Amino acid sequence: MPNINDIAASSETQGYQLYVMRHGIAVARGDPNFADDAMRPLTPEGKKKLKAIAKGLFRLGLRVDSVITSPLARASETAAVVAEVFGPSLPVEESDFLRPGGSLLALLTSLGKRTNHRSVLVVGHEPDLSEGVARLIGNARANFQFKKGGCCRIDFDKFPPRAPGKLVWWLTPRVMRKIG
Repeated sequence: MPNINDIAASSETQGYQLYVMRHGIAVARGDPNFADDAMRPLTPEGKKKLKAIAKGLFRLGLRVDSVITSPLARASETAAVVAEVFGPSLPVEESDFLRPGGSLLALLTSLGKRTNHRSVLVVGHEPDLSEGVARLIGNARANFQFKKGGCCRIDFDKFPPRAPGKLVWWLTPRVMRKIG
């Protein structure tokens, strides 16, 4: 596990920081009340745990210029919980690049056009996030798996960001909740 002081102290860089987070615990797939998978919301437990996760990230000194989320309900609700903890002025927007089957690499290319956003949190789905992170750090065979609410940080030395980046930390939801 990374040293908490190192995480907070490393938040400033001349390059680009990308924080990648999986959505929180959602209503089970196949629930008859949510026949459309895109509409499955977070559970009350999922919201509660995400709030503690977001508090942990905030306590670590994580600050972002914006949050970009998949438009699916469980991801957009996750982004809203994070934004609530980080402050009401934090912009949150949706991107189809973060839908299931989307491309983290394509999203990164589009983010490179935003010169005023050099620290961004994205919220999406598995297995796309773990596969995308592996590619972004230059190891397409890496076997990453995000738990619900899990988060990692990837730094890029130059702006606009281009792969490969450097995986700075990978935190489980449990660790972030304990910090919060």
